[in-house]
Amino acid sequence: MTNKKLIVTILIVAVVCFVLGFLASSQFNTTQGILGGKNTFQAGWEAAKARLTETGLMPMAANIETKTVSGEIKEINGNKISLKIRPLEPLADPELDNRVVIVDDNTKIYQLDPKDPKVYQKELEDFNKKMREQTVQPGALPQPVTPPEYFTKKQVNLADLKIGQQATITADKDIKNSKEFTAIEISLTSTTSLAPATPPPATPPPATPPVQ
Repeated sequence: MTNKKLIVTILIVAVVCFVLGFLASSQFNTTQGILGGKNTFQAGWEAAKARLTETGLMPMAANIETKTVSGEIKEINGNKISLKIRPLEPLADPELDNRVVIVDDNTKIYQLDPKDPKVYQKELEDFNKKMREQTVQPGALPQPVTPPEYFTKKQVNLADLKIGQQATITADKDIKNSKEFTAIEISLTSTTSLAPATPPPATPPPATPPVQ
C-alpha cells in the first residue's frame, strides 16, 4: 500500500471510529443520565485511537514515555512559554497541541547554531579516521569515539528567547499528556539559522556594443 493510500485509509478509519465511539458514548451517557459534552467527545476520540491501534494502522504508543517535545514558541509570559508542538501521534488529543513550559532556576537553555560546513566536514573526516585507525586487542573493548555535532551549543538566558523560534523541550518525567510542565533543558534554533546562505548576486554580463 502506498503512503498516500495508507494516509487516506487511516483518516477514513479514524473518522468512522470516532463517530461510532461518539455515538456509543452518547448512548451510554443518556442511559446513565449523564450529560455529554467534552467527556463524550473524549470518549469518541479514545475509541478511535483504540480501534486504530487494534487494526495496526497506528503504532502502539500509549505506554511509551515521552520526555521531549518540539515546536514553535508562540508566547513568553514571565517564566512561562506557550509552545505549539508537533503532534506526538496521529490521533493525539488536540488540546495538547499547545503546551505551557515552565522555566525555573534549574532549567538549562541552549542556542544551537549550525557550524560552518567546511569545519563540520573536517571534524567528520577526523572522526572517520579515528574509527578506521582504532585497533582492538583480543578481549579488549574499543575506546569510545564521540562523533562531531552539526550544531554549536551556547548557553543563553530566558531573556534571549524569541517568539517564532523552534524549541526542543526536555523534562525529567513523562510529559506525553501534560498540558503544563517544567523543563530541565531547552534547545533553541531559528528558521534563519537553518536556512542556506543566500548566494551573492550574479554579475551582469558586459553590454554588447551596438553594431555600426
